[in-house]
Amino acid sequence: MRYAAMLGIALLGLGACARKDESASKAEGTMASSAATPPEVHFTAKDFSFEGPATISSGWTTIVLHNDGPTLHHLMLLRLTDGKTVGDLEAAAAAMKPGEMMPPTWAVPAGGVNPPDPGADTRATLDIQPGDYAVVCVVDIPDHVPHMMKGMISALTVRSASGPAAPEPTADVTINQVDFAFAPSAPLTAGHHVIKVVNLGTQPHELEVIKLAEGKTMDDLAQWGQTFQGPLPGSSLGGAAPMAPGQVEYFPLDLTPGNYAILCFVPDPTKNNMPHLAEGMVLPFTIS
Repeated sequence: MRYAAMLGIALLGLGACARKDESASKAEGTMASSAATPPEVHFTAKDFSFEGPATISSGWTTIVLHNDGPTLHHLMLLRLTDGKTVGDLEAAAAAMKPGEMMPPTWAVPAGGVNPPDPGADTRATLDIQPGDYAVVCVVDIPDHVPHMMKGMISALTVRSASGPAAPEPTADVTINQVDFAFAPSAPLTAGHHVIKVVNLGTQPHELEVIKLAEGKTMDDLAQWGQTFQGPLPGSSLGGAAPMAPGQVEYFPLDLTPGNYAILCFVPDPTKNNMPHLAEGMVLPFTIS
């Protein structure tokens, strides 16, 4: 989730510390798979809608998100419980006051794919359980209105899979999410990685990777986050959308020399919806 006001404040403070430390159809989802890999389902994000399947099978699944819009979009799954529907979620969102960004308790964060740059793709692999879901984008660039409120919400039914279960991916680096930090199992290095993300916290968490453009700093990212005016001072490389406690996701990450930041924007309901990045859930790192 995106919280522009706190992003600027939190990252401005962090910048000083960092310097010191240095399309698928609307019917059944089209899937590509083999015996050794989870199936893929493809979604396209536009301004402001999703194109993708309305029904998929449960189990380990790779969600591929193509960003066909001029700004950032992600794909977040909310599992609907208590017999609720996408219509109920739309009504609940419309009734929210400004700043009330947390979904109702019956709409449970279930992971997804964080934003690629416009024109690019990102992917993440997660174990999707049978049930009814909402596919949403709550990025609020550039006018601080979550894209879900502009139409980026659709229904997804996950039916029980038949046949052999797809395997869980294998990762070379694990990044644990805790309240409120990222804890990598090993230093991140140049090259291709498969990252395993585990939410060990008591609240939902996400992981978003941004590579700063050459010559840009954490201060530049913070300044951009105050207004969302102009281009992001870097590239958005995706990651894991908000995940419930205990959830696991995997995503590929190719790292080339440069400066990076891993961020969590999810709000803390115990701190007046302060985003987790303002509580320390930011990890800057450099690849040489």
